[in-house]
Amino acid sequence: MGDHPDAAAARAALEAFKGGDLETMARAMAEDVVWHIPGSNRFSGEFRGKAAVLERFKAMGEAGVRASFDEIHDVVGNDEHVVALVRLSVAGGGGSASAGSTFVMHVRDGVMQEFWAMNDNQAAIDGVIG
Repeated sequence: MGDHPDAAAARAALEAFKGGDLETMARAMAEDVVWHIPGSNRFSGEFRGKAAVLERFKAMGEAGVRASFDEIHDVVGNDEHVVALVRLSVAGGGGSASAGSTFVMHVRDGVMQEFWAMNDNQAAIDGVIG
């Protein structure tokens, strides 16, 4: 049995991000997407709207902070939620860190409506980002 259509759409968006293709990832976000990022660093918090999320990514790049996936372990979903298990790497002025991450998304008709990230090594990520 194949992936649920919303899980397949989320996987494609994550694969695009992994490959550095923010345009494709952006097309997978609703205009009014809400993006929840954990931590106590300058790029954590709640970001409302696609423009705010993309501005966050841009600001991270301008600050020399790079986030990428070493692995997309699995993406599963149903009509209510999509969950992705990934290995995240972050590099910046404070060095680098890796974390197992869980992303929970509301995806409707292939478009991300809301996104939450949880990292198992958040303190190290905060230390890298500052």
